[in-house]
Amino acid sequence: MNIWTQPLPPGGFLRPLDVILLEHNRQHEISRWLLVRADDRQLAPLREQGQALLAFLTRDLLLHHKDEEEDLFPLLKTRCEPEDDIEGILTELNRDHATEGFLVRDIAVDLRAIIEGKKPEAAARFFESLYIFAEGQQRHLWWENKMVLPLASSRLTHQDFEALGRNMAARRRIDYPGFS
Repeated sequence: MNIWTQPLPPGGFLRPLDVILLEHNRQHEISRWLLVRADDRQLAPLREQGQALLAFLTRDLLLHHKDEEEDLFPLLKTRCEPEDDIEGILTELNRDHATEGFLVRDIAVDLRAIIEGKKPEAAARFFESLYIFAEGQQRHLWWENKMVLPLASSRLTHQDFEALGRNMAARRRIDYPGFS
């Protein structure tokens, strides 16, 4: 699997949870790659994959967060039962998204320098930010895959899935249903 590009699953945006899960799998693989980079502290792999990583961090991850924050999470709030404790779960996930956004802005500055053949201004801080981001992604994805997606699968309606898929496709300027 090429972790830097992500084709749509069969059915495209007609199956929006499949798209989200596929993206989660991609995020998991990228965060594993980043954990290795944070540990080995070698700039060459970051330079080689820098443009793809920068696109992922500043475009793809942002789109994914919007899919969840603007569509999936509000749908869950309206459909879940009190015993699901969705409010508490979503509060934590939204905090994670805010933390990720902060770290991405910081990482992107140094990553642009690395792409240009320069060293990060504070290499130790850069690699620590990579580690914190990647480790946080791993934990965050566990919660979404084990708690949020199963709840979405059981609580959302056909109309909810259609609206979610349509909005996700529109966000990417893909005609709905988004078949590949």
